[in-house]
Amino acid sequence: MKKYTRFYAAAVLLALLGLSSCESYFEADEKEILLDENYIGNTNELYSGYMGIAAKVQEVADKGILLAELRGDFLEPTANAPQQLWDIYNYSAGADNELADPSGYYGVIGNANTYIKKAFDFKESNPNAVENEVFEPLISGAIRYKVWAYLMLAKLYGEAVYLDAPLLGDEDLSKYPRLGFDELISQLISLMEGGVKGIDGKKVLIWSDLLFPGVNTSSQDLTWNMICPSPEPLLMELYLWAGSYEKVVSIGMPYIYDQGSKRYKLSNEDYNSEWVQFFYRDPITKTRELINIVPFDYRRGQTHRLIHYFSNTEPNDYFLRPTEVAMSRFEAQVRQDGVTVGDRYRGEDYTYWNQNGEWVVRKFSRAHELPDNVYKNDVHIVLYRAADLHLFIAEALNQMGLFAEAEAFLNDGVQNYLSKNEGNLRYPLDNETYNSAINTNWGVRRRVDLGPVYPEGLDRNDLDSPEKIEAYRKGLDLLLLEETCMESAGEARSLFAMIRMAKRWADPSLVADRVSAKYPAGKSDAIRNHLMQPQHWFLDDGL
Repeated sequence: MKKYTRFYAAAVLLALLGLSSCESYFEADEKEILLDENYIGNTNELYSGYMGIAAKVQEVADKGILLAELRGDFLEPTANAPQQLWDIYNYSAGADNELADPSGYYGVIGNANTYIKKAFDFKESNPNAVENEVFEPLISGAIRYKVWAYLMLAKLYGEAVYLDAPLLGDEDLSKYPRLGFDELISQLISLMEGGVKGIDGKKVLIWSDLLFPGVNTSSQDLTWNMICPSPEPLLMELYLWAGSYEKVVSIGMPYIYDQGSKRYKLSNEDYNSEWVQFFYRDPITKTRELINIVPFDYRRGQTHRLIHYFSNTEPNDYFLRPTEVAMSRFEAQVRQDGVTVGDRYRGEDYTYWNQNGEWVVRKFSRAHELPDNVYKNDVHIVLYRAADLHLFIAEALNQMGLFAEAEAFLNDGVQNYLSKNEGNLRYPLDNETYNSAINTNWGVRRRVDLGPVYPEGLDRNDLDSPEKIEAYRKGLDLLLLEETCMESAGEARSLFAMIRMAKRWADPSLVADRVSAKYPAGKSDAIRNHLMQPQHWFLDDGL
């Protein structure tokens, strides 16, 4: 039976993969999934229903980037931009703003809830139709899709209506209980750890093993393995928001060790300019760094708005551009030689560049700039990559008072830390097993040829008072935030890091000062005053 169900699953999925046009493996009818009482009536629908959740994630994949970066300090509208983008930029978006509408995220959650219920119903009625080692990871993946969508709602809207049951039709969400930010984070951790009916959110299905057991992996297999948020990055981010810093490190270290593989190390294999290929090359070439992506394929009608909004080459509309304050951040960086200024491998020509006389975001478009392929708005959108995890670990270590170890991940790498601290290694870099592989790590900054940075006016070896220790901790947090703004520019990370640190230090200026700096004189003060009130960090969900 096990062999048969694996064969059947592979046949179903290969059939889905072979479909063309918009009838692709990511296409799904939302109304059918949400309303059909016979949804998941056979094993075929067990798999296609899972892809229905993935299809809903595809619909909102670019939304988080546009909303977060317009309200952070990386993006501003151009004269071409429609009013809804200007309203988001000016922190004046109302409930009628189409881009700010949260319903797409609730669509992911609704599909996940329906899938989980119907999948359990199907399993109860057909206990031998699919083996547990396939069924349980499918449920677990649906849980993680739900958790990811709720985490996005928390970060963008500050609260959310929490639902465990499927929705039927256009129900009024306002009648359901709302959870505030911290409550929501706690609930999501409980869901990941506790799960549903004994299945937690930490089981992973290796699609390539299911599809092609014993066959070398292909580009398509690797894409399938990355479509659902992985448990470890998702939990690391949740625990970072919750302030459970030891959990972040204890989950993160074995994950980046990855059984001694070459993945997730931030080594010199992707140094200098090669890092930017994560965003436009086929995933099979960059699995050392990529963890989770939302894939797109224009041949199947799967596109998003990033290149359309960022590029000023026809037929794109060039709605958004990088801000002067963001570009100046890259230009001020000091390189490894200690003299030369400028982030050569993440700044101009890579994250942004001057095209047709205008500054444009280039990070996502390098493979789609020529007239013969500029219409292919199908580069994958990254949910998690290795640099995210290294910055998460560094942020957690900093809060644990392990400053040298945090700086190793931020600056010049584990490799240099081990050589400089031989005989005096500290947690988590005192683990010989992990170090045997992680010692290839170059650090976030060294990987792009930038010199180390340290809290100004303080010496890590002379922290002889609680006040100095706290000052160093906050100073290092600000450096990690600055690095996130460069490493993750345009990836919907920076604003959320600002909010997390502002909440941690009870200091709204960490958001207000940075964001307001991108506005023109006269507007900047008004925006700063607005953002000194934490409730204004979040969008109105209109519910």
